[in-house]
Amino acid sequence: MPALYKHRKLIIILIILTAFVGSLGAHKARGRIRNYADFHCFYTTGKRILNHENIYIIKGRETSEFRYAPIFAVGMSALALLNEDTADTIWYSLNFLMVVLSFALLKKLSIPENIDFKSGLIVYLLTILGSIRLILHNLSGGQTNILMLFSMLLGLYYISKRREAWGACIFALSITIKYTPLIFIPYFILRKKFKLAAISLAAVMAYFILPGLVIGMRTNFTYLKDLLPFLTQSTIFDKITILDPKNQSLLSAIQRLFTNCIEWFHAPPMPFAGLKLGPMPIYTITLIAGILLYLGILIPPKKAYFGANPTRYFNIDYALLFICVTLFNMNAWPANYILLTPGYFIVAYWVVKGHLKDKLLVTLLVGSWLLTIVTLKALIGNDLSNKTLFYSPFTLSGLLIFWALLRLKFAKISPKQERP
Repeated sequence: MPALYKHRKLIIILIILTAFVGSLGAHKARGRIRNYADFHCFYTTGKRILNHENIYIIKGRETSEFRYAPIFAVGMSALALLNEDTADTIWYSLNFLMVVLSFALLKKLSIPENIDFKSGLIVYLLTILGSIRLILHNLSGGQTNILMLFSMLLGLYYISKRREAWGACIFALSITIKYTPLIFIPYFILRKKFKLAAISLAAVMAYFILPGLVIGMRTNFTYLKDLLPFLTQSTIFDKITILDPKNQSLLSAIQRLFTNCIEWFHAPPMPFAGLKLGPMPIYTITLIAGILLYLGILIPPKKAYFGANPTRYFNIDYALLFICVTLFNMNAWPANYILLTPGYFIVAYWVVKGHLKDKLLVTLLVGSWLLTIVTLKALIGNDLSNKTLFYSPFTLSGLLIFWALLRLKFAKISPKQERP
């Protein structure tokens, strides 16, 4: 045991490298068969940039819709200079590296430097237990959620170090990937972080302009002019897309509850379909639910506890906002729920610190884990997995960890308890 402890860093590096090589091998075996999944869309868009073609095409024959800002397409054009298999390997490797760095950032943000190695390791293992399916889903699909998670965490890390300008510019990259991180801006303003909000918005505007330096201002302006109409006309707002069982957004979860999902032959009966509510009542219920969730973030804890360690409360609020970034996304497929990882990390940390006796907290954490794996086809079969998704297990998983974080936010924790 002493020898293992002495060489723990080397052992961890070997475990990470083994996991990378093994997962990459499995990915390449499946990736070629699946035509490189979501990465094919990004790669094809990069090719279109190189060929000076339109990148916003609804239901193109060769790929799915590209719904991101031009700056992301320009970044993908660098990979499009290579053959697709090589580009896919690089993209996978970058995403794997960003997962590792994201866990390192979570420790720097959420855990004191003097926590012992054993406790820190348990926190990591508990977090990985809850998020491993989500991580593998994103890696194998070649999606953008890991990039978004990493840019948000890195930006918040620099912000926590009082390097707000640099942190805001990095954080703003996540907004160019998906629009929902914009919900951080009202939070920054209401917490009187006006400079942070202003720099973040200015950086977003700059990122929309910067591609013009590479592809020409006229071409970039054409892309920007096409972007908003494209998003409103694309399948993002389709009723079928909203009701799709794989869509685990807050809106989809609520709308399915009140809808007879006859578009899918395997759809189970929904509990409130008999009420036959129209779109407006459903949108109103969703809006109210979203406002209540956001208010839970904005309500501050008692000053006496906040004053003991304000960083703790900001980190909890950030983890709550990460969850809302996913819930408020109208197209929140299961892979989007990798943004629960900061919440898992913080709750796992407090459980390890001595809150194991808090049965409700532990139940919420474990319940959230189980809901993210309950739809695994290897466990329950293809038919039951499809039916279970209609009841929005990922949405419920996010709401459970949201509840757990609120419980920690408003818990009476003395300064003495803050020390590990």
